Amino acid sequence: MSPFNGKEMFSHARSKLKQYGGLKRIIKKMSIRRLKKQKHDGGGSGGSGEGSSNTMAVVVDDQSSIDPPCPPCPSPSLGVNPSSSSSDDTDSEVSDANHALILSTGRQSAQGNSPLLLLPQELFDMITSYLDHAHVALLALVNKELMARFMRSCVKLGLGAPEDPTSYKMLNTFIKSAASPGMTKTKARGTLLSLIEYDLEDVVYCYKCKKIHSPFVSFMDRAYAPRKATRCIDWTMEHHMPSRATRKMLRTITKRRIHGSEYRYLLRQVNNTSTAYLKGIMAQITLRVRYRDDELLLRRQQVVSSIDKTALALWIFGQQLVDANTVVPSNMTVPRVYAMCNHRTWFSTYMPLIKQLLQPLCTASHPDHEGHSAACFSSEELDVSKQEGHMICERLKWLSSGAKQNPMDTPALLGDVLGCDKCTTDYSLDVISLPEPFRWGFVLTSWLDLGALDFSAKWDSHRDARPSREYKRSVYGDICKRFEDVESPRDFRPRIREIDLERMQNYGWGQRVADGKDRYIMWVQSHTCNPRTGWIEDPDPLEEADC
Repeated sequence: MSPFNGKEMFSHARSKLKQYGGLKRIIKKMSIRRLKKQKHDGGGSGGSGEGSSNTMAVVVDDQSSIDPPCPPCPSPSLGVNPSSSSSDDTDSEVSDANHALILSTGRQSAQGNSPLLLLPQELFDMITSYLDHAHVALLALVNKELMARFMRSCVKLGLGAPEDPTSYKMLNTFIKSAASPGMTKTKARGTLLSLIEYDLEDVVYCYKCKKIHSPFVSFMDRAYAPRKATRCIDWTMEHHMPSRATRKMLRTITKRRIHGSEYRYLLRQVNNTSTAYLKGIMAQITLRVRYRDDELLLRRQQVVSSIDKTALALWIFGQQLVDANTVVPSNMTVPRVYAMCNHRTWFSTYMPLIKQLLQPLCTASHPDHEGHSAACFSSEELDVSKQEGHMICERLKWLSSGAKQNPMDTPALLGDVLGCDKCTTDYSLDVISLPEPFRWGFVLTSWLDLGALDFSAKWDSHRDARPSREYKRSVYGDICKRFEDVESPRDFRPRIREIDLERMQNYGWGQRVADGKDRYIMWVQSHTCNPRTGWIEDPDPLEEADC
């Protein structure tokens, strides 16, 4: 019979118990008790005190990373740091080292702490010192241990009472204490809520009303949403951004796309077409949204045409371009045309083209053909699309031919894709053939690149104009090229979908006009929006290029 060898028996039992995952905690405790016994006996594996101290150094280092966190101290950069250590608490930990070792090592196996918490305190302090108030609060929300560190730090700084350790009150007080050159308490709160709602796919933070809510609240009638804030509107009526393309809606779509959730049904809630006919003038505005290389692109197409083809109708079109960027339009009660961006106007960009259209038709004498009015132009029938050699006629003939090169000498501005040098916008003014009773009309197209997510540099360039929000560009036409999937912006040709051509005739109105009826009635045709939910109930189908 072999002599009793306790160490060998323990090792044998340890190898057997390793087969059962649920006993790992017991094994850890037994291992630590054996190390404690070796310390009291004064010997380690080599029988020297030095070897024993080295073994214990490893255990103490492990304990310091996973033991209950130490109360923090203020950080010079933020005024609060949720991870600094305290010398008083360190002394108490050393006095009870053996007991702390057993409990902390067992808890590490049960909890599986993050590698972030295993970092030395100096590195952890250095990392968190670079965070602003919103990101410090967000880090505290990760788990209970980081929240405990955060709350103890707030108590030490006088931001909360020890007898009332309520986490949300601590967070609120901490955010309100934000005071730095680049971060106010309002901005810190908004940043924190935006970071939190990033993982919530169906709600979004509204920086107008300072709340998190559904993106469709903006489209709901106030009778069904009595608590809807009056400021919960992204764009004013004269803003170049379409009213349906709100930041809240576009952010919701982008979040769902990034998270891999279904988002295409929300694209149909943004894409829309509205057609208005007033006093013989029709304006149809179509909005389409597409993703290209994870960036959100938007196209607004505005078709303007008059049922009367006269010189006066051409002058009225010029006035519509003038009113596009004005808050208070002129006294003309005709459908409104919207600007292409915050920095440019249709009239100033295409003034040479408008002058070339109007000057030969003016019946009054003006110095340098300035100061035109309605009295300068005749209301007699004059269809320039049928005059051989006229730029409108030649442009329509070339577009219908499908030829690549235009042999006629037409103005360079007509049909060219231009761009803004202060924001991510491309735009074009062209002509297009239309069904009766309009025959032809002008089409104003603008393409907007909104970037990968809101509040990026591209997105900011489309908010209210400020010098700090400008996006410098030197190459134009690239947004049009990506949206339309053409090799060059010169290959772009305006196109109107069949369903939108039917809307121009208002489902039978065009035939009544041909019969001499209802020529100057007023009508508006658009989608059906449920006032209770804000959803479009008859959205248009997506095209293959939209997905």
